[in-house]
Amino acid sequence: MFAATQPTEQNQSEEVHGHGHGHFRLNPEFIKKQAESLGIKTDGKDTETIAKEVREVMIKKRAEELGISTKGKEIDSLAKEVFETTIKNEAKQLGISTEGKDLRDVAREIQETQIKKEAKELGISTDGKDLRDVAREVRETQIKKEAKELGISTANKDFNQIAHEVRDKKIFQAAEKLGIDTKNKSADELFNEIMTKHADKVKELDLFPHKGRGMHFFFKGPKTE
Repeated sequence: MFAATQPTEQNQSEEVHGHGHGHFRLNPEFIKKQAESLGIKTDGKDTETIAKEVREVMIKKRAEELGISTKGKEIDSLAKEVFETTIKNEAKQLGISTEGKDLRDVAREIQETQIKKEAKELGISTDGKDLRDVAREVRETQIKKEAKELGISTANKDFNQIAHEVRDKKIFQAAEKLGIDTKNKSADELFNEIMTKHADKVKELDLFPHKGRGMHFFFKGPKTE
């Protein structure tokens, strides 16, 4: 949801990583539950209106977490300030200088640094490769590794099929952890139930396979540890 508060460079990063999850962002019941958890009244409002109000509250909450004053500021201006502060914090943690640089260039540098770091950890060569290709290779390697950990065979399957099976198994496992009856239910039905009734648990359940560590600030701000 927080990704919706950001300028287009975040969306470009999400595209680079290939980990967008529209179902998560657009589920009307989830948006309604999110609004209620934030103290926003939803009666008589359409999904678009509720989503707009959720966005505004989340931007303000994030601004407060970052020590940014919200007083008298337009929401889009505040969102821009939150984004810029988040990028600068992330760059500082990675040892990337922001001096004299356009923040869009800094954001791209952060993406590149994080993708290459993940590639190195996975033993993937980056020499002469386009960043998108490296990001795709990182994601495929991570998903196949996770499939192995989940006991899912990868033999004679294309990547999309493997990713789908990993997603489904994780959803069923998450549902079982939450005590949800999984009998005669599809993964999509269980996903909807988790998102509408247990949205606060999604983060700890690690339900979305490998957005990539480099993506964390686009969704919940920079790490504080």
